[in-house]
Amino acid sequence: MACITKGHTIACSDRNRRGGIKRIWLSEIDNVGMGDFAVDSSTGAIDQMLSTAAYEFEFERETAGFTANATRENGSTKVDVELEFYVPKVTNDVAARLNELTCSCGIVAVIETYATDASDDNYFFVLGWDAIFTKNAYLEFSSGEMASGLALQDANGTLVKLMGIQGEYPLELKMDATPVVEGIFSSNAAASGTVNISWADASLTDSKWYVQYTV
Repeated sequence: MACITKGHTIACSDRNRRGGIKRIWLSEIDNVGMGDFAVDSSTGAIDQMLSTAAYEFEFERETAGFTANATRENGSTKVDVELEFYVPKVTNDVAARLNELTCSCGIVAVIETYATDASDDNYFFVLGWDAIFTKNAYLEFSSGEMASGLALQDANGTLVKLMGIQGEYPLELKMDATPVVEGIFSSNAAASGTVNISWADASLTDSKWYVQYTV
């Protein structure tokens, strides 16, 4: 079976790329409809993902990023994935969120990067799910390094790390940079409906994947 189907061309926008992560949403695997994932066979990107509760975790600018490192041994390949971000200021609310992360039974993360393509759309990726391991590719809480600092101008906050093992590199999630409904992912309120990343309705003129919210 042939695995290599085409080469890779570097565009001008690839040379003028940006690093870092813009936004992060976390959802427990029990809230994600594993059978509702749809992967485009031609592009390999995720076309659809449904979750009943996904929450945005804000962080200090230029502190969030993910790595995906693949190794091969005895004919098998695994990809170690790590997501980290820094939450400023040590507070009881931060501690409560950390305690929730420590007791979660697997996490799927949607991240938006600052890198854009030629049409200025940002790239979104899913960590904690792939077409090989499916729900067993979940992320787990790895560490929450909380520190108050010593001097008045020392860093005061928490470095959060989530880690997981996947069977392939993280897949892109096709969605528009401007969701149809803003604010559907909340860090302060529980979701009461379905977060549905799916094809836009007929009233929208362009052919993008949008985030839609159904109560």
